[in-house]
Amino acid sequence: MTPQPMNSRYLGMVRSAACAGFAAVLLAACGGGGGGSGTPPPANVTISGRITFDRIPFDATLDNGLNPAGTVQLPAREVTVQAIDASSNAVLATATTDANGTYSVAVPSNRQLFIRARAEMVKNDVAPTWNFTVRNNTNSDALYAVDGAAASSGTANSTRNLNAPSGFGTNSYTGERAAAPFAILDTVFKAKELVRGASPNAVFPALSLFWSENNRPTAGRFCPDDGDIGTTSYIVFTGGERDGCTVPQTNPDGIYILGNFAVGDTDEFDEAVIAHEYGHYIEDRFGRSDSVGGEHGGSETPLDLRVAFGEGWGNAFSSMVRGDPIYRDSQQGVTSDFQIDMESDDPLNEGWFSEASVEEILWDLFDPANEPNDTIELGFTPIFNVMTSAQVNTDAVTSIFSFVTGLRAANPGSLAAINALVSGEGINGTGDFGDGETNDGNPSVDNGVLPIYRDISLNAAGTIVCSRSPFGNTSSNKLGNRGFLRFVNDAQRLVTITAAASNAGGGVPATDPDMFVLRRGTLAAFGAGTGSSETISQIALVPATYIIEVFDFDVDGAPATPRCMTVSVTGN
Repeated sequence: MTPQPMNSRYLGMVRSAACAGFAAVLLAACGGGGGGSGTPPPANVTISGRITFDRIPFDATLDNGLNPAGTVQLPAREVTVQAIDASSNAVLATATTDANGTYSVAVPSNRQLFIRARAEMVKNDVAPTWNFTVRNNTNSDALYAVDGAAASSGTANSTRNLNAPSGFGTNSYTGERAAAPFAILDTVFKAKELVRGASPNAVFPALSLFWSENNRPTAGRFCPDDGDIGTTSYIVFTGGERDGCTVPQTNPDGIYILGNFAVGDTDEFDEAVIAHEYGHYIEDRFGRSDSVGGEHGGSETPLDLRVAFGEGWGNAFSSMVRGDPIYRDSQQGVTSDFQIDMESDDPLNEGWFSEASVEEILWDLFDPANEPNDTIELGFTPIFNVMTSAQVNTDAVTSIFSFVTGLRAANPGSLAAINALVSGEGINGTGDFGDGETNDGNPSVDNGVLPIYRDISLNAAGTIVCSRSPFGNTSSNKLGNRGFLRFVNDAQRLVTITAAASNAGGGVPATDPDMFVLRRGTLAAFGAGTGSSETISQIALVPATYIIEVFDFDVDGAPATPRCMTVSVTGN
């Protein structure tokens, strides 16, 4: 049974067929017994049962991928269940499954009906509230559901169980992949419960998760209608952005998930991947994320400090959700997997620019004290509290520095243990801005990335900023690609900010300077035109600390030679 959109029926299912013909797959029992002679039938009867889904687990041996032979049936928790009239398609009753996947609905007696389980978790009455849905981006974003066979409700209470099968045969998928949306929701359930442990009355902003068996890692094109999503990712579209489809259009925010088995990378059963992306949603909607996104991976390449924190947070959050420090991502169909062990120190390129360093710090803060530098066990609540308070309010960009500074302030009794974790990862800067940091990524030559922030003053001589690529430039999200200036504005005023190509700085003049003016993560102004200079004229600034992010747009694809600019701020 393929998980079909709500406006479709499962192909091949004949609702008028005998109930017994579907019992093995869809129903444990259905219908009800007749009433005794002369006894009027009850107006309503109760149908109850259990909603389950198949989960294909990982093989116990690392690198071996998923293990279809070990498939288990698990409860579909907190999903919507409906009793549907077989003739009119009218909804007769609605319920929500409990933690065991069980449901119960009161329906009219002697009515031909079927049970439908919708791939959604919805609670919208009183806090806590949530609205999580799994939709088919290649079919007009329709909601997934599985339907049972139609049968009479009879005149007595009855049981109808419904299981969403994986559809996996011996070596590949041979049946409909009905379990996929419910497996995705099951991971969402776990992640939601972790957050509720820290914030019992949390109000979760609505989140859609887009999965299709056509979703594939096509490079250079994002067209979700066709299944071209690049990779599994949490995406927030801003400014009316349009996709790369033949007829470009806007798309809904959410988590887009790979599902194309023929291409070899499916993620619906990869709980670590789903929970990682859900972690980005939590960071974005409950806290604050300044990450510019882009390509990343482990410790191979030092990253922009915002990206390093965001990706390290995603990995650590994923492990917290699952209670497992090993992150696994199945590949090559189901026969292989990539893994990260956050309990094992990765000594390569440790520092404030490393997602591996960030995830190891966050995981060790969460888990029991069990390593030489890990003498602390805070659990999730103190971490969540910093993510939703100090990390939101920092004047700096979000990074391991702002997080740790907030954590230290909130947990003074654990200061020594926190410091041991941080210094163990080669991080020695202080405060939100990482002042005094000496770790520059250890390149073979001086890369000019320190200090992390340079101060710039009103009406002062221009400050030299060079956009560099000693560690690569794909997505312009690597360490050195972008420079940060700290501007402390002491009064409300109009200012003009200029970045002009310069021979100073030991490099070559920038060819296309761009600037973003940020106030606590919010874009206050920007200049992104073309040419060798960029000016943002007469912008109104209130008294506050601003970050001016400067880079050469052409650093993406350019050689490692620094591309330099002179930046100035003028005003009254």
